[in-house]
Amino acid sequence: MIQEHQTLHVTNLISVRKTLTQAEVPPIIEKLAQYIKTYNADKAGYLISTTFCVDQQTQKMDTIFYLPINKEIPSSEDFVFKPHLYLINCVMIKYKGNPQNMQPAVDGLTRHVQQNNLVPISTLYSVNQNEILRQEDLDKFEVDIYMSISPNIF
Repeated sequence: MIQEHQTLHVTNLISVRKTLTQAEVPPIIEKLAQYIKTYNADKAGYLISTTFCVDQQTQKMDTIFYLPINKEIPSSEDFVFKPHLYLINCVMIKYKGNPQNMQPAVDGLTRHVQQNNLVPISTLYSVNQNEILRQEDLDKFEVDIYMSISPNIF
């Protein structure tokens, strides 16, 4: 079920923006986790990501990953601390199940935006609601997908 007028507000995030393939994601996330440990910070939530574009030939994605943490830490050349991620007036859909089968949920959200003549002003933000560590637990994956919508009426 699609919900409108939602807000996504998360504080104390460490982020990394990379252009990479899906196979290159896990090592980047591991480096992100190691970086926060060097500053004695702890995760304070689950991974958030947004993709700006995908090169259809190389399958490389221009993506930002955000990880909520419990305190402010310094930025580096690779990782940037952000005090807030704040999206207002969002449409949002929840998805539960294997992440490989998530595309119909994304398509449903996009269709809702088009059918209601809404104007997106952000990319899709995927906010993981849990962490799946074992392949056999993929069906327990949960994510909230947000897209900020212009409040203007044309």
